Amino acid sequence: MVKVREMIYPFYDERIEAELKEYGITEVYSFGDVQLGKYRIIGKGKTGIVVYIGGGKVVKIRRADSPKESLKIEGKIQELAYPVAPKVYYYGNNFIVMDYIAGRHLEHNEKVEVIIKLLEAAKILEDKKIEHGELVRPYKNVLVSDRVYVIDYDDASVKENPKNVTSILSWLKRVDLARKYLKGVPFDQIVKELLEVFS
Repeated sequence: MVKVREMIYPFYDERIEAELKEYGITEVYSFGDVQLGKYRIIGKGKTGIVVYIGGGKVVKIRRADSPKESLKIEGKIQELAYPVAPKVYYYGNNFIVMDYIAGRHLEHNEKVEVIIKLLEAAKILEDKKIEHGELVRPYKNVLVSDRVYVIDYDDASVKENPKNVTSILSWLKRVDLARKYLKGVPFDQIVKELLEVFS
């Protein structure tokens, strides 16, 4: 176990530590595939680092140099995105506590079943009026385990007409299908046409 203050990155900020302690987060595990100094973590991005806290949960800790003052909006949107996103338990200005997903990232030659599940996840987000914002290059933002999870709602927003499905179709270099979808061709028809290409 590591004192949580050791995970306040890239420099110490007592407000971050105080809020984490207020919620009972005083120690975390050095665990994960990413090296952070002498410790290991689950992930690192421009607004935070993700650290394992035990009990099948992780905490995203706001970076001390984050361009964002608070993680509350991200926490709220991720909560709304469940079950496409990992379940959120609670959050504050400086952290989000959520389920740990033991999965792998998307691969460049991904299996068709995974791509269809990803498109379905993107559609669920659209039905919830969530624009993820980073699905044109989804490699870092998707975890594949028992199902497909869309993670990291750092750039997400709530919009009337989100474009997650077209982002995934653009990533697949299927701009033709993205255009059809934008023109109102039903989602099931888009999936059917995509499956015909793979079969």
